[in-house]
Amino acid sequence: MNELEALALALEVEKAELKFYLELARRTGDERAKKMFLFLAGEEAGHWSVFEEKFVEALIERCELPAVNTEMLEELSPKYEGELSEVDAVRIGMEQEKRTWEFYERAAKEAEHEGVRRTFEELAKVEKSHYELLKAQYDSVMKTGIWMDYQDFSLEVD
Repeated sequence: MNELEALALALEVEKAELKFYLELARRTGDERAKKMFLFLAGEEAGHWSVFEEKFVEALIERCELPAVNTEMLEELSPKYEGELSEVDAVRIGMEQEKRTWEFYERAAKEAEHEGVRRTFEELAKVEKSHYELLKAQYDSVMKTGIWMDYQDFSLEVD
């Protein structure tokens, strides 16, 4: 997959994640979970903007519009149906963030331009921090993971 195709796919993945988190926020009755899902939706919207800028730059340079690899989009998009418990929603979110950060890490290694490579690397780190946030929520709900109010992860990105 070339850089332009990776950017086009990243745009579609971010859009799918945005819809996913908005839907989870709409469905949940728990206010803390709703706030977390809305926070993650806002983050994904921001990522979409970053990728859109890089995509437009690449389009201008190449003057070609790539097709989105629909098989990869299906593989990278959130998968859920029917009613979801908070635990199921958080677990699916964790799986989604892991797939996304791993894709962005691969895309960074294959990027042709330094700016695009850095964008994929930075957003891979952010997606990994989203995974950590969801994992903390999962551990909290399952009563595992955080002991005596000690937070063993950071949402700060280098």
